[in-house]
Amino acid sequence: MEENKKDTKEIIDDEKNVKPAENVLPDDIVIDEEETVATAEDVANFMKNRRKAQQEKKSIERENPEVEEYHSEESQLDPYLEPDPDIPWVKYEEPVYLSRGCRCKPECYKPIHNCECQSCSKVTSTNWMAGIRQPTDRPFDCVEVRFKNNHKEFYRLPDGLEVTEGDVVAVEGQPGHDVGIVSLTGELCRLQMRKHRINPESESIKKLFRRAKEADIDRWADTLKEERAALLRTRRIVADLGLDMKVNDVEFQGDHSKAIFYYTADERVDFRVLIKVLAEEFHVRIEMKQIGVRQEAGKVGGIGTCGRELCCATWLTTFKSVTTSSAKTQQILPNPQKLAGQCGKLKCCLNFEYEVYADALKKFPPAGHAIRFQKGLALYKKTDVFRGIMWYAYEGDRERGGANDLIAIKAEDVKAIIEMNRRQEYPEKLEDYQVELMSTSALAQESTNEEVEREIQRLAEGGNGVVGEERKSEGRRPSSESAESHDRKSEGRERRNVKPDRGDGNRGDRRDRDRKARDERHNTKKIREQHQQKENNEKSHREKGEQPRRSSNHDRRG
Repeated sequence: MEENKKDTKEIIDDEKNVKPAENVLPDDIVIDEEETVATAEDVANFMKNRRKAQQEKKSIERENPEVEEYHSEESQLDPYLEPDPDIPWVKYEEPVYLSRGCRCKPECYKPIHNCECQSCSKVTSTNWMAGIRQPTDRPFDCVEVRFKNNHKEFYRLPDGLEVTEGDVVAVEGQPGHDVGIVSLTGELCRLQMRKHRINPESESIKKLFRRAKEADIDRWADTLKEERAALLRTRRIVADLGLDMKVNDVEFQGDHSKAIFYYTADERVDFRVLIKVLAEEFHVRIEMKQIGVRQEAGKVGGIGTCGRELCCATWLTTFKSVTTSSAKTQQILPNPQKLAGQCGKLKCCLNFEYEVYADALKKFPPAGHAIRFQKGLALYKKTDVFRGIMWYAYEGDRERGGANDLIAIKAEDVKAIIEMNRRQEYPEKLEDYQVELMSTSALAQESTNEEVEREIQRLAEGGNGVVGEERKSEGRRPSSESAESHDRKSEGRERRNVKPDRGDGNRGDRRDRDRKARDERHNTKKIREQHQQKENNEKSHREKGEQPRRSSNHDRRG
């Protein structure tokens, strides 16, 4: 030890005795201070060389980018399934917090914003009683807590603890504790419990411990990241065991002590072996819950044929039975592909308007009732509930080659004809009661023609629809300059009233509409010119004192 101390001391002394570098230079080297000063040319050359070096560096980086690329054999590359090898590979991270009702990891003791909860949650509920004074001074001591997807439960608050919507809380579990987000509080929570037939005074309601600490949130966040891998692993295990069941979702408890597996099956499944395998695989307590196909669609979610999110994933919680009679009442063809939803069952929305159709059909005669005429027997075909019209056709009309075999009749006329048939009275023919129906395009064309006629009538009456007594007596008419200015104003109004095309239709439809509008403007302008020419002729005849000639048929039509 003493020798080491001596060596270190000698080294320190040697370092202290080292002379500065300027004194170490040889004697033959002489530094001229004037030569060390850089000139303007030296600075310019230095900057030029520096820019050149930077450009070379950028070109090298562009040719050899340090980006991890996706490598795949060209023979196995599918342009629809595999990414392009030339594009840098971006790792996708699944947003695990969306199933809990938030976009990212929540902060400790900071409630999640209401907009974030409503946009990310399934089966959301709006507290429409917020801000209303409560009927009692004592607040309601139960709250609704959201877990994964549409899983919600009610918990009792401890004395002295107040929570708000969006708070991350730790609640009682079986066993341990769980972490969730408060979704409802106050009197609206009482109404929700009444809806689910839960007694607020019951002792079976679990307890809410506290607001979640930072350690609870970190443990909860780590648990959420394991659910996707656990779901895929469980499906492989079920396939290996040969069980006839489908695992839909996996939900881990906040403290990672329990896991709930949701599954659907057509028949009873013996999963005792499955529970042992899952317990050994994940080292947690296993709980199996069987749900129906409608509940499965609500948990998984999706987009319906209407283009909106599924009702069972947004607001529908009670599922009523749907039958084909609901579709028949609403005059919907029994097409299984159109009537079935994503769950494979009849769509729940078939019950939404069933009562409206059933009430409207009370004003109609019984469907399927044939009516008799002198010309023959007419059979029922279909009904239009909104128009109040029923379609009939003569028996054997299609076999005889009739082109217009379907004839529309008002429901009131059908009732009257049925009463006449009961009195052994038969009208002459079905065509006497026919109702003329117009298509949408025909109605649009008719409205356009009416607008053109009104415009021509207004111009003929003097430009404002009212002709004064003096103008009638003197026969004054607007000059050609005023007519041209009026034409420009009317064309401007037409351009302002035309709605811009949003690309809804194809290009051919837009061409037809533009051509039709141009023809209408041309016809209107032609009629105005003929009318102006007629007025000028009458004016010239009055000045000469001659009798104006009789207008031709073409002028009368104008």
